Amino acid sequence: MRSLLIVFLILLCETIAAQDTLLLMNGQLLPCRIMSDSGTVFVFEMTKKNGKIKTRELHKNDVFSVTKIGQPEFILYEQNEIMGDIYTIDEMNYLLAGQRDARNNFKAWPTFIVGFVMCGTIAFIGQDGFITTLVPPMAYMVVQLVPKIKIREKYMSNPEYKYNDIYADGFEPPARSRKMLRAMGGGFTGSATGLLTWLLFFNK
Repeated sequence: MRSLLIVFLILLCETIAAQDTLLLMNGQLLPCRIMSDSGTVFVFEMTKKNGKIKTRELHKNDVFSVTKIGQPEFILYEQNEIMGDIYTIDEMNYLLAGQRDARNNFKAWPTFIVGFVMCGTIAFIGQDGFITTLVPPMAYMVVQLVPKIKIREKYMSNPEYKYNDIYADGFEPPARSRKMLRAMGGGFTGSATGLLTWLLFFNK
């Protein structure tokens, strides 16, 4: 009897923990509990990191596929070149994988560090100069639009994505955005640090 009770409790916990999954058109995987489907909109519940449950709505145009508990993946996306959906379903899977891997694995901290050191040094040398404090971080951020994003194997969730152009097309935009944000953060933090260092210790 006790064994049956334990098995029942384990199955109950697994059922509670199991969730539906929405794969969004930006590559994000969204674990949730789908409450209703109006035909055009999903209403679902999400558990936030703090444990609170939030109800949200999402139009189906923003969803690539839905996987409900105990059911196979159901793909909503359809190729329609007139509407701008030029990729096939298989190609979209590569594109979304690229977007997802970029968001999850591309950190761009070296860009932050270089910006911090370079802009901090310029701000310090320029003393309390307005131009040497503000212009370098902005210029450094803009420069990040130029270099090609290098997709290293450590970023890939599957080594088969290597040399896949469609995967690279998905990876590049979110990686580029993160690289620019890191450049801006490193640049302005460095400038502020360099300026404060000069003001506090060398301004006589």
